Amino acid sequence: MKCFKVVLLVLAFLLSSPLFAEVVAIAGVKHSVTDFFHSSDTRRIANIEIFGDSGQEITFDITAIVSGLGEIKPDVICRSSYARENCYTMDRPKIYDFVYDIRMTASCIAEDGSKIAIGADRDNKNIYTNVPISELRKEVILTIDNTLITEGKCDNLTVDIQGDMDVIQDVDLEVYIYEVF
Repeated sequence: MKCFKVVLLVLAFLLSSPLFAEVVAIAGVKHSVTDFFHSSDTRRIANIEIFGDSGQEITFDITAIVSGLGEIKPDVICRSSYARENCYTMDRPKIYDFVYDIRMTASCIAEDGSKIAIGADRDNKNIYTNVPISELRKEVILTIDNTLITEGKCDNLTVDIQGDMDVIQDVDLEVYIYEVF
């Protein structure tokens, strides 16, 4: 029976759909994601095909190390007057508003299109200071660690990484999915 499962997994890997960049079997092996379904300056989306969800309790351990360049945004001042809010940019050369904010969400998508939220994490290296910022490159580590029963509806795992920043340069994404014994 174990040999049959191994052969089935090997066949599934060989015949997997080209729509998905990566394939993961629920077997307890850490998988490094190298291809992203969507990639832009401030967003990466990985679609990972999952094999082996038969309704058992599954642990999702997802880690992303995201590095890139933050951006300096101008101060925006808003004032309310006569039930109207007026906003304008204040040019203060001695105040620096450095923005580097990253959010990661993960969800399972079944073949019928239903979606199950797995988890989310967010971190930032934002700085509001009067000292000039010389190093715009920053790095954050995001983790999602959740155990749940997806009732056999985790056919594809989508990991969406978005940033409020200038550009995401590198993403080291590791996905570890395993059965709870």
